[in-house]
Amino acid sequence: MPKVGNYVQRDYHNKFRSQRKSTWSDYNKAWTKRRQASTQKMQELRNLATNFTNIGVQASQANTVFLMQNQGQGTAYASPTAVMSRINVII
Repeated sequence: MPKVGNYVQRDYHNKFRSQRKSTWSDYNKAWTKRRQASTQKMQELRNLATNFTNIGVQASQANTVFLMQNQGQGTAYASPTAVMSRINVII
């Protein structure tokens, strides 16, 4: 190490650099981990979206049943099963 005056110049770049050289396989492994984490996160988001969709569908069906049952005696449906058979939901 060169010495300037009373101060010793240290080569911090070499001192703290990893002794092991990175290889393409290390690079590929790192990206594989990132892709897997991203895939898992997207799956969790899809599951959450599915849950919200199911909640919305069930609420809509319950609202339709409630409205059809409370129309009065003139309704053409004899039971809640008949009402549910008339509800069409496309997802």
